[in-house]
Amino acid sequence: MHNRDEKKQGAVTAQRIEWAQAILGFMSGILLVAFVAYGISRVYSRFYGCDCGYDSPFSGGNVIQSNDLLWKDFDKCKIKLDQKLSYKISYTPDVKLMDGKKITLSGFLQPLEAKGVSQHFLLCKNAPSCAYCPPSKPNEIVELFTAKPVAWQQNLLTISGTLHLVNDGNKGIFFQIKGAV
Repeated sequence: MHNRDEKKQGAVTAQRIEWAQAILGFMSGILLVAFVAYGISRVYSRFYGCDCGYDSPFSGGNVIQSNDLLWKDFDKCKIKLDQKLSYKISYTPDVKLMDGKKITLSGFLQPLEAKGVSQHFLLCKNAPSCAYCPPSKPNEIVELFTAKPVAWQQNLLTISGTLHLVNDGNKGIFFQIKGAV
């Protein structure tokens, strides 16, 4: 009788060990898949991803940006996407008061044409970090028309001109500066 109980206990113990091994194997497989997915996303983001001005857990550092206080006013204007997949903006009262007024703003030029000299650019809060995307959110980009042709430069640039509020969600343009110098 004692032998039978020992065999029964041995069988139960063996069964518990099998279940524990199965659970550990399953958990190890899940952990392996998670590590592989994380590794692939990190490598892809590091070599092929773009930051586009937004914080990413995989970005290598902070995006260089203008500290001009006017960008903070523009950032308070809320952007929404409507049912037709067109952007809409809600201008704050302070920004509405600037419409048609001369302003001075610093930012980074983003060329719109493949020319060395142009009169039409985007002026962005953030320095360009991706050749395929604008480096900032829609309320951190100004369409810029200069009074005279300007050569593109990658450094922070301060310009003055007349601000116009343009609610063109199809183009994603909400602010324009015309006659900039």
